[in-house]
Amino acid sequence: DTTRKAELSSVTQYWTHPKTALVYADALSQYQLSPEHPLRPIRLRHMHELMRASGLLDLGNVASPAPRVATKQEIETSHDPDYVSIVEAISNGAIAPGMGEFGLGTSDNPVRPGIYETTALCVGSTLSASELVTSGKADVAFAPAGGVHHHAMPRSAAGFGIFNDAVIAMKAMVAAGLRVAYIDIDCHHGDGVQMGHYDSDQVLTISIHESGQWLFPGTGYVQEIGSGDGKGYSVNVPLAPYTQDDEWHATFDEVIPPLVRAFKPDVLFTQLGIDTHFQDPLTHLSLTTQGFNLAVKKLGVLATEIGKWVAVGGGGYDLSAVARSWTLALASMANFNLPEDVPMSFTSLSNLTTFADIPPAPAEQQYLSEIQTHNTQTLNEIRSLIFPKFGI
Repeated sequence: DTTRKAELSSVTQYWTHPKTALVYADALSQYQLSPEHPLRPIRLRHMHELMRASGLLDLGNVASPAPRVATKQEIETSHDPDYVSIVEAISNGAIAPGMGEFGLGTSDNPVRPGIYETTALCVGSTLSASELVTSGKADVAFAPAGGVHHHAMPRSAAGFGIFNDAVIAMKAMVAAGLRVAYIDIDCHHGDGVQMGHYDSDQVLTISIHESGQWLFPGTGYVQEIGSGDGKGYSVNVPLAPYTQDDEWHATFDEVIPPLVRAFKPDVLFTQLGIDTHFQDPLTHLSLTTQGFNLAVKKLGVLATEIGKWVAVGGGGYDLSAVARSWTLALASMANFNLPEDVPMSFTSLSNLTTFADIPPAPAEQQYLSEIQTHNTQTLNEIRSLIFPKFGI
C-alpha cells in the first residue's frame, strides 16, 4: 500500500550511499560440522559468489574488510572459562570425557578439530562488524557468518552454537555506554541472546519466531519478559507454523518499529536467519525471499533513524534461499537494486533463475483461521505485557 511504499522509500532520504561493510573470509565456509549436519558452512561461499556475480562487491560504497579472530578474553566476557577451555582442548585433539555436561559431542554440536579456531573467527567477524559501525567507519556492517550461534549458553553449546557472538559483541557495546536494540528474525527463538541480556535494560531483545510449542528450543513465549532491571526488555513474538509473508509482516509491523522507536537505541543489531523460508528443511514458517527482504528493508528504515546498524546471519538450511536472501540483504543495506534474474555467470548452485520466489500456495481456510487466531493472541499478550512499559 501507499504508506508502506513511502516508509521504504524514506531509506534514501537518510543514506543515499550508505557506507556498507561485508565482513567475510573464505575460511568461514571451509569446514564441516559433520558429514550429515544440516548446517553447511559452504552456504557462505555460495552466497559470496552470488554477491560477486551480482556486482555488489564492486560498488563504491561497499567494502569487504577481513574479520579478525576474537580473543579468549573477549569470549570469556560471556562464557564460563571452564567451558571455553574445554572447547579449546577438544579443538587441539584432547579427549574430554566431561564434555557432555557442556553440551558438546551431540548430533547438534559435534566435536571436531579446529572447532575453537573457526568459532573464534566467527565471533571475530561479528566483533569486527560492530567495531566498524561504532567507530563510524561504516553505517552498516554485515557479518553473515555470525548469528548462527544465538542458542549458545554461558556454560554450554546448544542448537549448533558454540560461542554466542551476538552476546559477546553487544556486551562490548554496552560496556562502551551504548544502548542496543537486538532484532532476531530467525525461525528459532534467540534463547541464548535473551539469556545473555535478560536482566539488562541497556539491551532490548526482540525475537520473532516459530512458537516453541512446535519448534526447538521450546522457549520464546511472550511471558518471558526479562527480570530485575531487564523486566520488559525481553520481547518474544511466537508465531504459528505455516505463517506466510503477509501475516508475518502484519505482526512485525505491529510490534517491532514502535518498540524500537520507544527504546531509542544507539545501535540496531539484527540477526537475519533465513530458516523462515518455506523450503527450509528444519522449520515450518513459510516466508519467501521477497518477504524476507522486505523485513530487511524495514529494519533499514529503523537503522537510518538510529544511525548505526550491525547485521549478522543465522539459521538457513536451504542453500538457494541462503544465497539469494543474504545477497538481497546486502543489496538493500547498500541501497542497490538487484536485477530480477540471477546472473548467468553464477554457477555455484544450479537452477537459480530469479532472486524472488514463486510464493507457496495459501493455507487452506481452516488452517489460515487457526494461524490468524494464534498470531492475534500473541499480539494481544504483547500489548498487555510489554507495550505499557514503553508507553505504547
